[in-house]
Amino acid sequence: MIRHFTSTVFVVFENKIALHWHEKVNMWLPPGGHVDNNEDPIQTAIRECKEEMGIDISIFSDSSYKFTDDNLKNIYPPETILIENVNDNKIGPHQHIDFIYFGYPNYSKFDLNSEWIWVNKKDLIDEVEFKNPHSKYFPPPNDVKILGIEALLKLKNLNK
Repeated sequence: MIRHFTSTVFVVFENKIALHWHEKVNMWLPPGGHVDNNEDPIQTAIRECKEEMGIDISIFSDSSYKFTDDNLKNIYPPETILIENVNDNKIGPHQHIDFIYFGYPNYSKFDLNSEWIWVNKKDLIDEVEFKNPHSKYFPPPNDVKILGIEALLKLKNLNK
């Protein structure tokens, strides 16, 4: 089985998460993408938010464990790591080993293009269906719902 490393970020701002309609998989998803050569998963998460959303973010971590060795560098651990089955027309069936992070914008003034929607906790719990670019309505998938709620709970006090 072919496997690719990816990073995904649940970006929280004003008690909402950012989602966009992902044409390739036909789902509402947070920003994310493949880990490039010579890139760690945190760098991927930050780069993907800049490329897809046009914003600079910081990664949230409540991990208290840090190395103090001068020969080592700490990066924040992900909230979780998912293995996702993907069926790509070019590559065929493969899997993504997806590092899931929670993050927040580095500044409060920014504009997102119309591809992005902001979704609150109630929308996720109620499984609200959002209109995609093809005028069809879909709720975010279950993993996005569960992780989105968790991100909102953990980061609820950051953007007041």
